[in-house]
Amino acid sequence: MKIYKPLLFLLVVALLCLPIACEKAKNHIEIAHDFVVEEKLDEAVAEYTKAIEANTNLVDAFCGRGDVYLKQGKLEDAAIDFRKAIDINPNHIDAHKKLAETFIQIGAPDDEFQKRFKAIEKEPDNPLSYVDLGVFYHKLEQDIDAIDQYKKALELDPENPYIMFNLGVGYLDMGLYEDAEGIFQKAIEIDPAYDNAHYNLAVSMHKQGKIDEAIKELNKTLEVNPKYSDAYVVFGLIKLKEKKFEEAIAEYNKAMEINPDNLEARYQRAIVFALQERYEDALAENMKVLEKNPKHANAAYNIGVIYHRTDRLDKAMEWYDKIAKKIDPLYEDAYYNRGQIYSMKGDHSKAYSDFITYSYITKWRTGKDPAVVYKQDEIKEMFLSSVPALKGQVKDQELELKSN
Repeated sequence: MKIYKPLLFLLVVALLCLPIACEKAKNHIEIAHDFVVEEKLDEAVAEYTKAIEANTNLVDAFCGRGDVYLKQGKLEDAAIDFRKAIDINPNHIDAHKKLAETFIQIGAPDDEFQKRFKAIEKEPDNPLSYVDLGVFYHKLEQDIDAIDQYKKALELDPENPYIMFNLGVGYLDMGLYEDAEGIFQKAIEIDPAYDNAHYNLAVSMHKQGKIDEAIKELNKTLEVNPKYSDAYVVFGLIKLKEKKFEEAIAEYNKAMEINPDNLEARYQRAIVFALQERYEDALAENMKVLEKNPKHANAAYNIGVIYHRTDRLDKAMEWYDKIAKKIDPLYEDAYYNRGQIYSMKGDHSKAYSDFITYSYITKWRTGKDPAVVYKQDEIKEMFLSSVPALKGQVKDQELELKSN
């Protein structure tokens, strides 16, 4: 029996230390709360961190520190802490609300807006100032605001084909394809040699299923500019729609012969490889896309989907994690698919957490609630569907790129 006494002693000490550690952590949280009231935010972060070091499962510590990070504008850090709180307690409503608030705030600093607003105040009759603000909104995917600015610019300079072009791209992104078609045609009437306008007119026609008209306009694009590689990308999409995979690949190859750095051509070629079940080729192509553009979320997502489809679930999880944590925290499908894998592994708590995050982001993007499942025991039913589709395989509107 003597041999077990040291172990028994250590166990007793450990059990005694647990309440002490918990009490110590709670003290740090209380001190942090006081610092927040006093607006001593750096000191508050330090105390919350000490609480977390004392007890890594304290939801209040992660929520509190995340809230301070949110006040400080450290949005990525805030999102990480709120996610951690949700991982610990998937039913923590406040953490979900704060995470959604963080997602909404992720974007450009206020001074970038102010710089453009001041330019308009200084020269209210300068259409380019409105175009600059519109382009900035466009980059933030605030398409309605972008369109408003382009319209203001066009009122000041109604015969400017380049302003028309930006407005047309805004319409395209909003799915207003007839409006886009009309404005691109006006731009071409003013400047028949405007290759970008010809190309995007073709895209707007293709979106409406006007394939013959789109092909004619793509050919006009190449007449104006024989080196317009993106035109071959759309030719490839037309062949892909017809399930003529080898012909689609040939078109993408033409695009890359003209421009070896045409990432959209390489990305679309990877989709064809995946549809042909040439999975290793598809993975290699998507990896090359990411070498050139590490933030290409769709390429990263399709890597995850390919691993998912081929039952390499740990690798799929690794890529969904990369998207959610590093590449694009607002990429809702990554959360959904990761939740599917958690469910398959029997971790329904994390699956539920990911689906709630997916729901919040979807509502933020669309203003509509997805088919939310509120009970954890219903997670299995929610994920009975088969492996996910490739990004770009189902939604035609995501297939084409636009040249700005």
